Amino acid sequence: MLRGLSLVVPAFDEQSRLPATLREASRMLPRIAAAAEILVVDDGSRDATAAVARQVDAAVPVRVLSQRVNRGKGAAVARGVQAATYGLIAITDADNPYALDVLATMGGAVEAGRCEIAIGARDLPGSTVNRGYGWLRRSAGQALSGLTWLLLGLPIRDSQCGLKLFRADVARELFALRRIPGFGFDFEVLALALARGRRIERFPVHLTHHDDSRLRLIRDGTRMLRDLFALRRRLRRGAWRGEVSNVAEGCPCCSDQGFHEQVERSGWRMVECEGCGLWYLRPVPSAAELLALYDADYFRSSSANEFGYADYGRRADAELRRETFRRRLDALGPRARGERMVDVGGGLGFMADVARERFAERWVVEPSVWAASQVAPDHHVVKAAWEQAALPAGGFDLISMQDVLEHLPRPGDALARALAALRPGGYFLVVTPDRMSWLGRLSGESWLSVKLPEHVVLFTRTRLAALLRQVGFEMVSIRPARQVVSIGFLVARAGFARALLERVVPGSVRALRLAVPTGSVEIVATRPV
Repeated sequence: MLRGLSLVVPAFDEQSRLPATLREASRMLPRIAAAAEILVVDDGSRDATAAVARQVDAAVPVRVLSQRVNRGKGAAVARGVQAATYGLIAITDADNPYALDVLATMGGAVEAGRCEIAIGARDLPGSTVNRGYGWLRRSAGQALSGLTWLLLGLPIRDSQCGLKLFRADVARELFALRRIPGFGFDFEVLALALARGRRIERFPVHLTHHDDSRLRLIRDGTRMLRDLFALRRRLRRGAWRGEVSNVAEGCPCCSDQGFHEQVERSGWRMVECEGCGLWYLRPVPSAAELLALYDADYFRSSSANEFGYADYGRRADAELRRETFRRRLDALGPRARGERMVDVGGGLGFMADVARERFAERWVVEPSVWAASQVAPDHHVVKAAWEQAALPAGGFDLISMQDVLEHLPRPGDALARALAALRPGGYFLVVTPDRMSWLGRLSGESWLSVKLPEHVVLFTRTRLAALLRQVGFEMVSIRPARQVVSIGFLVARAGFARALLERVVPGSVRALRLAVPTGSVEIVATRPV
C-alpha cells in the first residue's frame, strides 16, 4: 500500500459526470494508499461543478479549488499540484475514463525509486479498451504523437494519456516551469522532464471512453499544434535552464498561486500574479545562482542592456551616479542627517561617499566581493546579501535601498528587515522600477528593467506602497525617480536609433548632463515612533 496519494481532478462544466468519478475514486483510494485526498480544481465552470463536488459523500477528503476564470486544463492541474498534501500526486480526468487500480503499481514504482514519473500508455500490451475513440480522434492522436517525436524528440507515443503519477517534489518543479495552459501541457511537462533528466516509466491502463469529451478536436487540436511549435522554439532557445527554487510558494508578495505568463527570455519566465499584479520570476533561481550573478563582470558588462552595468566604476559614470545620489539626499532635506546610515546593495560605495558630511557612520551592505573591495576604507562594509547581513536592530537613522528590491526574491521579508533595522522615526529611501510608469508601459517587453534573471520582481508604485504599509511603514512621499545621465548615456541606449545618433550627435554634446525619468519610483517611508 502506498504511503500517501493526492489525486488531482481538473474539471470544467462537469456537474453531471463528476459525482460518479468522485464516488469511484473515494472507493478505490483507501485500497491503494494509507492516506489519500482528492483535489477537484474547478476551472471557471459555468455550471454547479464546484457545488456538486463539495456535496459528494466521500470516504476520503475532497478539497475543491476554484479558478475565477477558465484558464485551461494545464493551468487547473498545476493549481492542484501546488496544493497537494502527499508525497505522490496522480492526475486523472473528470469523466474517470481510466481504472484507478493501476495507481497502486504506478505509485509502487515511484516509491521504490525505479522512476520519478509514471504515466499510463494506451498503446502498451496489457492495456484494454472497453470502448475506444472514433477513427478521427484516434488518427489525430497518432498524428500528434508523431509530431511530438519529430519536433521535440519526445520518445513517448502516448503523451496525452490522462492518467499520470508523479513524485510530489518533481511534479511541483515541472508544473512551476509549465507555460501551456491547455491540453498541450502533457507533452510540455514530459519534454521538460526529459530535458531535466527525470526518469519516466510507462504502464498499461484500462480505458472506457465517454462520448461527452471536453476536447473539441478542431479548436483544441489547432491550439495544441500552436503550442507544440512554440515549445519547440523555446527548447531551441535553451528554455528550462538553471535550478528551481521556491516553486510551491506562489507569488512572493501575496502567495496567490494564479499567474499569467508575461515575458520569456533566455530560458527564464516572468509572470504576473493574478492576486496582486506583481510581476515575478517563476521559478526563482536558487540563492547560489543569484549570488553568482554579482561578480566583477556584472559591473563591467559587455551587454548592459541585458545584464549588469557597462562600466559602473568608470570615473565619468561614477560622478554621474554620485550626483544622482546627492540629489536624492538633498530631496530628503533634514531627514538625510544623523548618526548612522546604511546603503543596501551599495555597489562601490557611491551613495556612502556623498553621505559623508551628513552621517557620522556610513555602512554599505554589498554581496559582491569584488564591489565591496572597491568601497572607500572610511565606510563600514558588510560583505553579505541583505538577508544575511549582521546589523544592529534599530540602529540606523536612514536606510537606502536603491535599485535593489527588484533583485530580491522575498521582497516582503527584505522590507520587514529594513523596518527592524531603522530606529523609531528613522527614514527609508527605496527606488525600484515601476512597471506602470509611462516608460515601462511604452517599452513593454523591451523595457530595460526587464532583465532576466537578475530582476526577480517588478512592482507597480501602488503595489509597493501597499506592501510597505503592510510591513509597518508609514508613507512620507512618492514620486517618479530621476537619474543624472549624460547625453552619451542616452545615445548608447537608444535601441534601433543608436547607430544614427552616434553619427549625428557630436562628442561635446554627449558630455552634457541632465536628470531624466528612469521608469522607476522613489518612495520615502518612516518607521512609526
